[in-house]
Amino acid sequence: MNLFHQNNKSPIASPEHFRELYEQDRLPVYRYIYGLTGGPREDVEDLTAETFLRAWKARTRFDGDLPSALSWLFQIAKRLVIDDYRRRAMQSSHDLQTNLLADLKPEQSYQTEEELQILFDLLTEIPNGQREILVLRYFLGWRVGDIAQYTGMTENNVSVIIHRVLTRLREKWEAIELAEIQNIFLSEEKNS
Repeated sequence: MNLFHQNNKSPIASPEHFRELYEQDRLPVYRYIYGLTGGPREDVEDLTAETFLRAWKARTRFDGDLPSALSWLFQIAKRLVIDDYRRRAMQSSHDLQTNLLADLKPEQSYQTEEELQILFDLLTEIPNGQREILVLRYFLGWRVGDIAQYTGMTENNVSVIIHRVLTRLREKWEAIELAEIQNIFLSEEKNS
């Protein structure tokens, strides 16, 4: 009895080829999921593992080529993130922030942690489709052309979305900084 009924057309049907896919694409899938959820690390790891488990179970039905396997994995991951989001509210990003801040001095760490939290709060305000484009561009380093092909949009449309979202984020960031400066001056005036 053959436990591994394989589709010879699938480039990832064999355990060896699937292992290669896992080793090659584990980190990009992890970063993609992290970019969509903001963490915490344990949840991202769980969703990454579940993505590859589902891909393993469906590997013989995959009929694309190896370069398209990453897009296939992203689709699986996106569905899992949506399912996870429906089950519970998005979690904070403190675990990743702690890792990012480990090498900083305490005062730098505190300021950077505050800035990261503000950034992730701003990112959660962005519609999912636009956030996904930013994740692909800045977390995974994809080119605009790759994002356009993956999303089915034109390169111009992707570029315009990136530009507009970054402009809105910059405006919101500056407004937050201005409000903090005003609060500092107001508290100093009250103390004088």
